[in-house]
Amino acid sequence: MATASHAAAVKSLNKSPGRRRFVFKTLFQRIEDIDINVFRSLDKLKAEPSEGSSFFRDCLIEWRELNMAEDFISFYEEMMPIVQTLPLILLHKELIFSKLISRLQMKARLSLEPILRLIAALSRDLLEEFLPFLPRLADSLVSLLENGADREPEIIEQIFMSWSYIMMYLQKYLIRDIVNLLKVTAKLRYYPKEHIQ
Repeated sequence: MATASHAAAVKSLNKSPGRRRFVFKTLFQRIEDIDINVFRSLDKLKAEPSEGSSFFRDCLIEWRELNMAEDFISFYEEMMPIVQTLPLILLHKELIFSKLISRLQMKARLSLEPILRLIAALSRDLLEEFLPFLPRLADSLVSLLENGADREPEIIEQIFMSWSYIMMYLQKYLIRDIVNLLKVTAKLRYYPKEHIQ
């Protein structure tokens, strides 16, 4: 009987002509197919948040329409009163960040994509003030990977997409302390091929 861990090895659509429309892909092959390029992404990147709003609030409202997972809805209801304006977000940045990383768990897998996108949006609002959060974020992402996300290519892609956006938004602040950035980034170590079978 197939388990959840076996479900990761699914059939993929074969794009070549012929009768064999589906071929089996291993976890490693699926991970190799991941392509992250935040500079040439098809997702539209807003230059400015909605008037009187913030990138975080706009993202929160957008994901409320797209995600109905119980964990995310409870997060939405808890956060909405304290993220109405950018000054409120700046005032409550520690609480917001703590609530976000507390939800980076495999048991809330349906909420992971919006939470990771919200972390990136928060970094875009906070800019330089987000830098002290990077080590905690890296620790949380590593913990998430060690607790089962390393077997899910979609989650791996979401993690590195979020991390890539954060690096893009903060690049002009990060180059000032490249040594510390490399230490933080080293925590997101690459899993060797032997680990992914």
